[in-house]
Amino acid sequence: MSSIDTQVLESLLDMLEGDQEVFAEIINCYLMESPKIIAAIQTSASQGDADNLGKTAHSLKSSSASLGAMNVHQLCLELELKGKKGNLTESDWAESLELISQLINEYAQVEIALNKIL
Repeated sequence: MSSIDTQVLESLLDMLEGDQEVFAEIINCYLMESPKIIAAIQTSASQGDADNLGKTAHSLKSSSASLGAMNVHQLCLELELKGKKGNLTESDWAESLELISQLINEYAQVEIALNKIL
């Protein structure tokens, strides 16, 4: 499966009535903000802050879905649900760290794909 669902990007471009400049701005904003959010997700998990883990994963989940990064979206959904559970058990913590590792790897692929589109 590709890192980016190009149909989602095409729909976004259609919504923008073909405005390439705004389209590029949206992608650039995502590429600038996502690493900060991923760092916040990592920090939340390492500190056992379930509430913040859920909130930060939610924000990246939404923006990723908007740009067709569906694997990132799915990983963030799983992290968000772990955060909503409240206290992270040792098992939840270990699973969260594995999900974050997958998220970092998947985001790297998304970054490459989106930069090619730009």
